[in-house]
Amino acid sequence: MLKFHFSTPEYMILKILHTESHREWGGQERRVFTECRWMSQKGHHIILLAPGQSEVYRRGDKEGWEVYDIPFTRIGMLKDFFRVRALLGKIRPDVLNTHGNTDSKVALTAASGLKIPCVIRSRHSTPAVSNSWYNRLLYRDFSDYILATANCVTHQLVRDLDISTDRIFTLPSGVIPCSDLPEHEDARQSLSAELGLDAETKFIGFVGRLSNEKGLTFLIDAFFKIRDIIPKYHLVLVGEGGFLSTLEAQVREKNLRDRVHFPGYRENPWPYFRAFDCFILASSKYEGTAQVILQAMFAECPVVGTNAGGIPDVITHEETGLLTPPDNADLLAEAILKTLGDETSAKRRTENALRYVQANHTVDKMGEKILEIYRKRLF
Repeated sequence: MLKFHFSTPEYMILKILHTESHREWGGQERRVFTECRWMSQKGHHIILLAPGQSEVYRRGDKEGWEVYDIPFTRIGMLKDFFRVRALLGKIRPDVLNTHGNTDSKVALTAASGLKIPCVIRSRHSTPAVSNSWYNRLLYRDFSDYILATANCVTHQLVRDLDISTDRIFTLPSGVIPCSDLPEHEDARQSLSAELGLDAETKFIGFVGRLSNEKGLTFLIDAFFKIRDIIPKYHLVLVGEGGFLSTLEAQVREKNLRDRVHFPGYRENPWPYFRAFDCFILASSKYEGTAQVILQAMFAECPVVGTNAGGIPDVITHEETGLLTPPDNADLLAEAILKTLGDETSAKRRTENALRYVQANHTVDKMGEKILEIYRKRLF
């Protein structure tokens, strides 16, 4: 057990080992990377076990962390188990934090009996965890704490797997504040130029993965319903994903090709949040506490979301944004019109939202809360 210095706010360097089996670069992987980078900047030693071809591995290696190429494939789980167990025995981390389904099965099982001081299972996605003997073993017996990204995940695990409430914490990803946000008018004109549109064009939009569960077909339907009411507005869907061809076909079918735009993936989303007069996340299901909502709030962009997953955790209806039921284009259209048509109320909500994010959901707030969880176990 580590001995900490209680006389100063700083403490001894921790060896923190994360595992991540996902190969894509979505919200979960960004959260893992952001958390590791924050801890590394605070002086802690980061170890990352991930597939060598994954983006999180590549970025971790570039950061100079101690990285190990573990495939974390279902077919190779037994081989991965023995390698991970050997690494855990050699490294002896103070904290083990698993993230994906495959790496959690491998690493939590491999850690059993090694007396690692603090073992954490993070649950990023919102589909229900089945009450199987194996999940009970992983979540209740092999983990000291559970970190969930949304209250709906926390409540489901407490209800169905009988996780003690003092062992599970809801902890959404923190926003890395942007220090050089462009002015709204500058961002709007830049986006108009990027898309080759008239300089007076206005925008509503979405940033994120282009996938079915994001409710983007309903967003396009909603825009189609109000297109003639807001003739100066265009819809911009920033991102990439396997659902792009379906969305493009829907746009063609509705004859909206001159009003709906797909600029692709952008590493820096901040100028788009600043250019929009309304950001919409119309997720149907499987949505955690989406960081894009928090980023839009920080950028002082009015937000509209659905009552899905963790979105209601951060959007309080009429206070920090507007909420609508999922899969309902009519009500989504009404919320967009309400946002665009009542600038005074929209501005009040954006001011509330900015204060809320600054007080609760920056990366510093997230990191400090995680350190408190470590202290709870290690002290």
